Amino acid sequence: MDITTVNDRHLYQASVTLVDDAHPSGQVELPHRVVRFGPAGWLTVTTGTADDSLIEMYPLHRVLRVDELEELSPGGGVHD
Repeated sequence: MDITTVNDRHLYQASVTLVDDAHPSGQVELPHRVVRFGPAGWLTVTTGTADDSLIEMYPLHRVLRVDELEELSPGGGVHD
């Protein structure tokens, strides 16, 4: 499934830090991900924009930080 079928086409590249009780530090980092803020109350995260990329959704209460946020162009590259 293509991530753009989940939400509109407004995508970003970012590193995400999540609460993860199973991890010894209590958090986990997801570097260099494609993210979408939505649907409401959720952060949609994937490793890329290809059809075979895994898409995961995290409730916002688990999101600690979104760093290195850069808007992606429609072709999947970072805007200059």
